[in-house]
Amino acid sequence: RETMIHEQILIGGDRNYCYIIGCETSKFGAIIDPAYDPKRLEKRLAELGLELKYVILTHGHYDHTNGKDYFKDKYSVPVVAHSSSALHPDKPVNHKDVLPLGNLEVTFLATPGHTEDAICILVEEKLYTGDTLFVGKVGGTGFGEDAQQEYHSLSEILMKLPDSVEVYPGHNYGIQPTSTIGHEKKTNPFILCATFEDFLHLKMNWAQYKVDHGIA
Repeated sequence: RETMIHEQILIGGDRNYCYIIGCETSKFGAIIDPAYDPKRLEKRLAELGLELKYVILTHGHYDHTNGKDYFKDKYSVPVVAHSSSALHPDKPVNHKDVLPLGNLEVTFLATPGHTEDAICILVEEKLYTGDTLFVGKVGGTGFGEDAQQEYHSLSEILMKLPDSVEVYPGHNYGIQPTSTIGHEKKTNPFILCATFEDFLHLKMNWAQYKVDHGIA
């Protein structure tokens, strides 16, 4: 297996995470959800000796994308996002599309719900979940079709991945910065919902649930 470079960086905003990933052999790298402090990310790329190949967006919200133009303009690298994204990505991707990053394979999973263009990114055993799945929580939606889409994305796509897959969310909203699919299956109250109706009920009553269960 290729040795993978991986860094989780708390970058600003509302506890936003950004990620630098790379192939140890080729030194080709990518940034996932660059925001708030592009110069800090640029410095880290240089320290890691990585040549930037892609800027990847898990979804189009400003708090995950506001640094993308800095890298696109300075490094002439393509912005990768879901084909439905209003940001008109240079490299649009769809469900199960794969991009090479040196000897690594970057697989995209379409996970609509929080937004229509939401994707999760699987590299080796690491899953970058954006605002679809947090540690112990899930991304915000309304109570209509978007909630239904999110329930499907979680139950039929993400929870079908091996338990050993590591979860790296778009915000530091959980009790720890990372998790695994197996851990979320056992402990995430939203994932433990047996039906969509239960899932929706929890979404609608989440504030009370948090009080009752002492969740921050």
